[in-house]
Formats: sequence, structure tokens, C-alpha cells
Amino acid sequence: INTQVPLMPEAVQVRVVALALVPMLAAQLGKIRFKSGLEHWRPLLAFERGFQGMIGRYRRIAETAVRHKGLVLGTAVALCVGAGFVARTFDSEFLPMVDDGIVTANLRLPPGTPPTVGNQVTLQIEDMVRQMPGVLHVYANAGFGRGGNLDILLQPVKERGMSAEAWVQELQRRVDDRGFAAARIFVRPPRIRGLRTSSSGDAISLNVLGDDLAQLEQLGRELSQRLRGIPGLANFDVQTDEGSPQLAIVLDRERARALNLDVATVGQTVRTALDGTIATKYTQGNFEYDVRVLFPRNQFTSATELGEVMLFPGGRGTAPVFLRDIADVRPAIGPTSINRENQNRVLRLSGDVLSEIAPIGEVVDSVRARLTSITIPDGYGVVIGGDFEAVQESNRQMALVVFLAVFLVFVVLAVQYESVIDPLVILLAIPLAMVGVIAILWITGTPFSAPVLLGMILLAGIVVNNSILMVEFVEHYRRESGVSKEVAVVEAGAVRMRPIVMTTLTSTVAMIPIALGIGAGSELMQPLAIATVGGLSLSAVLTLVVVPCGYLVLHGAADKLKTWLVGKKKVDAEHAAPPAPEATAGD
Repeated sequence: INTQVPLMPEAVQVRVVALALVPMLAAQLGKIRFKSGLEHWRPLLAFERGFQGMIGRYRRIAETAVRHKGLVLGTAVALCVGAGFVARTFDSEFLPMVDDGIVTANLRLPPGTPPTVGNQVTLQIEDMVRQMPGVLHVYANAGFGRGGNLDILLQPVKERGMSAEAWVQELQRRVDDRGFAAARIFVRPPRIRGLRTSSSGDAISLNVLGDDLAQLEQLGRELSQRLRGIPGLANFDVQTDEGSPQLAIVLDRERARALNLDVATVGQTVRTALDGTIATKYTQGNFEYDVRVLFPRNQFTSATELGEVMLFPGGRGTAPVFLRDIADVRPAIGPTSINRENQNRVLRLSGDVLSEIAPIGEVVDSVRARLTSITIPDGYGVVIGGDFEAVQESNRQMALVVFLAVFLVFVVLAVQYESVIDPLVILLAIPLAMVGVIAILWITGTPFSAPVLLGMILLAGIVVNNSILMVEFVEHYRRESGVSKEVAVVEAGAVRMRPIVMTTLTSTVAMIPIALGIGAGSELMQPLAIATVGGLSLSAVLTLVVVPCGYLVLHGAADKLKTWLVGKKKVDAEHAAPPAPEATAGD
């Protein structure tokens, strides 16, 4: 593991290169007198003519937009509002599924099943797996967790010809059609290993809270039956294992009290009979060993034999007291474990979500709809968890991060410009970029996820660069030429169109391979690339039209507010051109 810390952050290194190395290289290369003649190459000349024609058309469009700036800004606001309503209809997920070809199959058998039976069932499932297409390796483990599990490695997607989720559905269908008596077999799709998005670690889970274990198990069975058949929900079942056989000792307290026996005494005697007691210690050299006294192991093999444990030996006219005399010893089924959450007993039901059939948001909505038809007793509750819980938490955190990113950008710009008007104009590009993100997500059918939100944060710092180029040129052009704001904004768009197009194209083209999902594991970052491409593309187009109009409207409103506050004369004096320098004697 490389633990070295870089001496200089990457962002600082880039700026040092841009401000120091690039100007020096440009100065040196500018001294070269050699000309390649590439500027006379016909394709480049044709491209330049086309680009100049695009600039001319933009001037006409920008002049028209400036004359109808209210309509342009109203249309932009309508687009943002409409994009917000469209975004509410999107499905959501925490992270997209990565098809790494690793599939698991879990086998659960009833309590007390011999390991040989589990081994036979595991071997039969392994044979079924090997008959499936696209299987590279199978690792089976029998006798694990009252059954077994199989780790299956599939061929790459291009070679097997079907997605991992489709492969899982096909194997699950074959297993269900084959049928295994008293066995529960679940085939699970690939998941990102080592990543737990919730306390349960499952795609979707239900936590049933209550006090009585029997009532919890009944509710769990009812929920498992009612929620099966939901499109996209697979392998939904109670997460805990079935109860294990045990011997229950029910003490008759009245009879025990009559014989001067209590629960602690009886329990200690039964523990001594079954587990023995350390009577002394044996020392040999530097080692010390416990000497445990206990009955033979084969003496207690049934409830009747356990009832023969003598609690009191008797003597002198008193009969001995056996465990059967004061307690009822009978076979029972007890829970293998009792789970608690916030000091409340909880029964967990979990399942997988097949995103090719339905996204997790749609599955959760279906689960909620069916939960409304189930009567939950008083004192009990059902809490939905899993990846849906992680989606909600990530949405809250990312919304806060996006707000902080925009706020910090605004603060930096306000300090640089010593004004709040120009930073507000520059920030107009951010909602325009969000419109592009929502548009491309709607076109491609990509659900909201954490990578999409990361792409939005990335866009908040990228798209403002185009606005900065335009606003900076407008301010500089007005100071140097003294033209009106309307002329300055149109000229700024025409002059700055080339760098805006260059930066947008370079960033977009770099993201296209990831957006197309080229390469193994690209599914994880594909939503981020798609969001970035859509936001940059539409933002570059709308920025050239909307930002000039926003500049005029906000500066006009600022001038009116300043006139109302300080008076018209002072405002006219501030906007007046600086006086020309006086002539000297030598002129």
C-alpha cells in the first residue's frame, strides 16, 4: 500500500503548470519561424468558415434574445420548474448493479437435518448450475448454516450473452421447478463486495418490531406470503433460521416452595448434571488443569431421563426428590437467536431487487401498497430498510453537499468581483445544467443514484467557468469601449463562443466512453458520466443565450435599486466615463 502523501495537491499542480509552464512554452514556441502550412488545409478552412457562420447566426439570435429578455428568462424558469416535476417521476437507487459475474446460491434446511442430506442437496444444485450457460467455476460448501452455499463465477457479459440478473432468474426458475422437499434455496445476483449500505446489508429489508417472539414469527410468515410476487422482488423471506429442538423445563413453583427449593437451586443442579462442576484443580509442573465431575453423557438423551435427575437425596424417612416431581420436562422448539434493535426485539425479512425488472423505488412503493392491507397488532411495527434507507440518506446528504458547493462558489465569486450581482449572473448556469442532467436521464432511462448526484456536484464547479468567461469579457469590454450593456453582452457571447465550445467539447468527449459503458465495471460510473455529458451540453447552449439576458435584468434591477437608495445623480456620476487626462506642457 502506498502511504506517501503528495507534496502538492493535484489542483494546485494544474494551476502552477497553467500559470507558469504554459506561458513559458508559448513564448519559446512563438519564436519558431517554421510554418507547416496546416492553416491552408481545406478541411480546417471549411471548419473555420462554418464556425464563423455559426458565430454570425449566434449574433442574430442573441440580439433577438436581448430584445425579449423577459421571455427568455421566463422560458428558462419554466424549463427549470418542468425539470423539477419530471425529476419527481424518476426511479432511484443507491448504486447501480455491477455485473462482475459473481453469483451466490444459499441453501437452508430444517433444524436437525443431517450433514449428509445437506451435502446431497448441494451436489444436486451444483449439477444444475453446471448445466447453465456461461459458468466458469463453482465452489460449493455443504453443511454451512444448516445447509450450504455455492459461489458461482460466470463468464464476462459479452461471452455469456445474458446479464447476471437474467441468469439468476433462469437458475431460480429451474430450482423452483425441480423442487427440494423442506429446503429453501435462494439465488442472489451480484453485489458490490465489501459494501454495506445498511445495517442488514440487503437490497430491501423489513424490520418487524415487537415483544412476543411467537407473534413476531407469525407476522413474519404473513408478510413473507403477502409480499411475494412483487415484480422485481426476489428471494424475500425471513432472515433468521428456524427454531432448534430443545428440552424445556417448566418448574411448578408451589411444589418447589413446599420442598424448600427455588429456581436458582434447581437450575444449578441441572447444570451440574449436564455440564458438570469443577471440583478441584490438578497441577503438573507449571500447568494447572480443571477437574470436572459430571454424569456420563449418554445418561441424558431424552426428557424422561432428564427428569430422573435427583435434586434431594432424601433419607431417614424422607423420599428423594427428582426433577420430574417439581417440573414438567418436555421437548420444545426454541429460537436460535434473538435480535434486538434499540432494545426492541426485531425480526428481519430481506430480499433482493432485480433492477432489470423494477428499480428499488418502484419495489418499495409496491411493498408499501401491500403493507396497507395487512393488519399490524398494537405494540408492533414494520420499518422498511435496506438500500432504500441508504438512498434516502444519500439524497439528504447530497442535497446538503450541492447547496454547500453552490454557496462556496458564490462566496468565492463575490469576493473576487466585490459584488453580488455578477456572481448571481454567473450562477445562472448551474440550474441550466441541472435541466440538461434531468433531460438526459429521462432520455436514457437512468435512475437517480449516488453517482448522478456526484455528477451534479461536479457540474456545479465546471459550468460556472463558461459564465465567468462571458461576464468577465462584458465588464472588460464596457470599461474599455464604453458601449451599452446590450451591445457588450452580445459581443461577449460571440467572442467567447470559441473557448466555451472548446472546453465543453473536451470535457464531453472525455466522458463519452464511460457514458457508453465501455469496459468492465463501467456500470458504476456510467450514471456520473451521463449526467455530466447532459449537463455540460445543454448548459453550454443555454448559457450563451440566458446569461446575457440575466446580466441585463439583474444589472437593471440593481441600478433601479441603487437609484431608489442613493439618488439618480450619484448613480449617473458612477456610470459616467472617467475624465480624459489633462495635457502637459510638453504636448
